Amino acid sequence: MMIPSIKTFKASVCIAFATYSINASAQATLVQKTIDKIDHYKNFSYRHTNKIKDFFTTDTSSEQTRNFILKAPENNALGYLYKTETLSKAGDLIRTELYNGKNRIGLNPSDSTYRIGEFKTFAVLNLLVDLNWINDFVKKKPHAITSAADTTIDGAICSHLIINSRDTIVNKEHLYTRLHLFIDKVSDMPVCITRNAKSAEIGNTITNYYSEDHYFDYKFDQDFGVADLIIPKGFHEENEPQLELLTQGTIAPDFVLDGVDGKKITLSKLRGKVVLLDYFFIGCYSCMLSVKPLNNIHEKYKNQNVAIASMTERDSKSAIVKFRKINNLKYPIYVNRGDAVKSYHVSEFPTFYIIDKEGKIANVFSGYDDNFGEKVTSMIDKLLK
Repeated sequence: MMIPSIKTFKASVCIAFATYSINASAQATLVQKTIDKIDHYKNFSYRHTNKIKDFFTTDTSSEQTRNFILKAPENNALGYLYKTETLSKAGDLIRTELYNGKNRIGLNPSDSTYRIGEFKTFAVLNLLVDLNWINDFVKKKPHAITSAADTTIDGAICSHLIINSRDTIVNKEHLYTRLHLFIDKVSDMPVCITRNAKSAEIGNTITNYYSEDHYFDYKFDQDFGVADLIIPKGFHEENEPQLELLTQGTIAPDFVLDGVDGKKITLSKLRGKVVLLDYFFIGCYSCMLSVKPLNNIHEKYKNQNVAIASMTERDSKSAIVKFRKINNLKYPIYVNRGDAVKSYHVSEFPTFYIIDKEGKIANVFSGYDDNFGEKVTSMIDKLLK
């Protein structure tokens, strides 16, 4: 067997490194070319379909939208204004969301009502967000990007990039997140983005996630501007204004909760216990992040005067049964509790109320952060003293 010389080996390494650098550069150029094309126009529109295999229930959901994006360099928050229309499977308009640079406006065509709120999500601009994230990722970690063979998606011949944003071993489990980007070789526009993930961060089991976004019917520099981002004539504001969450010291309103096991419980029967109310729905990412710490809290206090009441008004009994089984949840979850949502003025998810032994609200907050478990146990410990 012939052993290559050090000189030959060094040359081979240099050639391989040069080839790798060229590939990484080509991938970065491909994504940047798409971003530059979008940035060239004052506005553009596209249609979008999304399919998700929910790793919380193993169910599959889908949605389709029509999006109009208007460049707004003066807008520091985003740089774009938009209108997005959510459509039914038959193509009928279900709802519209507008962003005018200051407020997010939700339009409900079924009853000609609107609601105004502050801008809190970039989800509608997921295409732009994804492209910029990929572009930055290519530059920072070119070793995590690979090119696959060209493939045909939705009738278009596409370049295919694979982004491995996470690839690790945790407790002998191979955890990863892979994003596949397909760009039309003719139009230079994205045709499809898929995500595959295996994660241990949510729930108490290893979860698998898959989503698939298709983008099509692109149009550029249309007759679309700021004048199209106003509330249409004939629309009126929703009669029920968004109410503030109940404050500390307020007597917690009573309610009846229906358990998935058929048992009912009332808040009044929990008097004498510290009660943690969790308002959530399946698929809400922040809600799902709280699942593991909530289970830990239940285990920590299961033999003490503490009760958890997790409730959803959106999810069916069968979905909750499956959800609890997949995530090995021990704490109780209640369904169809729209009245409890209303009486506690809940409009954001997740929202948490902590009620003291006398039935008064001790703490309330919305959202999830990394110290959620520590924060909640500290609150409960103080109320148990």
